[in-house]
Amino acid sequence: MAGEVGEPADVLRLESRPVPTPGAGQALIRVKATPVHASDLHVLRGRYGFSPEFPAVGGHMECVGRIEALGPGTEGLKAGQRVVVAAVPAVPGPQAASTWQEFLVADTRRLLPVPDRLSDSSACQLAVNPLTALLLVRRELDVQPGEWLLQTAAGSTVGRLVIQLAGHLGIRTINIVRRRAAVEEIKALGGEEVICTEDEDLLQRVAETAGPAGVRKAIDCVAGPLGAQVFQALAPGGAVVVYGALSTHRQTDPAALTIPLHARSVIYETKTLRGFWLNRWFGTASPEDVLHMLSQVRSLVVDEVLSIPEGRPFPLERFAEAIALAETPARDAKPLFAFEDGRDEEDR
Repeated sequence: MAGEVGEPADVLRLESRPVPTPGAGQALIRVKATPVHASDLHVLRGRYGFSPEFPAVGGHMECVGRIEALGPGTEGLKAGQRVVVAAVPAVPGPQAASTWQEFLVADTRRLLPVPDRLSDSSACQLAVNPLTALLLVRRELDVQPGEWLLQTAAGSTVGRLVIQLAGHLGIRTINIVRRRAAVEEIKALGGEEVICTEDEDLLQRVAETAGPAGVRKAIDCVAGPLGAQVFQALAPGGAVVVYGALSTHRQTDPAALTIPLHARSVIYETKTLRGFWLNRWFGTASPEDVLHMLSQVRSLVVDEVLSIPEGRPFPLERFAEAIALAETPARDAKPLFAFEDGRDEEDR
């Protein structure tokens, strides 16, 4: 629980609360695992796209758990069922339940059943990054087999998922990384071309790779000068979808939160730049469409088309360690809060 806006390590504290009661169309979930995303920490800092009412429980994205009870007249699911909770707050729309707690109540339209063979670690990370990758590639840009897709931060979680998805769909990727040491790793993952901004010219390499036809579709989660270079590297009529701003995560000056675009590219080459935010997609998509896309993601993960790296579990009592790990740039695994299920195996 955070009593006020601030640095997570300073404002979070453990607190016991009553177990909530589900209403009509809701389910009580006993949480098994929930990730510590960077966005969760930025919400607490007051630097994300929405702000909860404080005091607030942390965790605003996703978790996996079992249905403990259903509200009156609620149908379609049953007690004991293992589900992913897509707790991403819809913007615009009501806030969803926070996930850094042992029990929560969720709208059943936010629940996706998952098979027991999918680990808690994979299941609790299914509703944010894999869904973002799928929406960017298929919905936002509709990248077709054989087309080039240019992306920044190829070594990020979404970047790696995009590479895997592109390989499955026959899409060719040009992947941008900051460090030379990351190049071989991205190639081994399936990235067709890799550009290292540490010692290579991005515009020249894109032109050499894509040839006269150029690249018309790109995704960017860095923003700043690198995002501007990606925009400049596109062929006339190209589009960039920006879904993050890694270059600004420690920036507090609003004037620095920019992408300095070249006006000639906008005017004479009619290129476009637009944003994507999963919260706003949840706020505009129908519940049926949300479950449809989540079901697609589930299939891709269960069929091992998309691989989600195993996280590192922490009990909630060690939240300070989990947050410190989440803030480590070169961490080996994403921290997760893990809870005991509270059920004997024979009862499942």
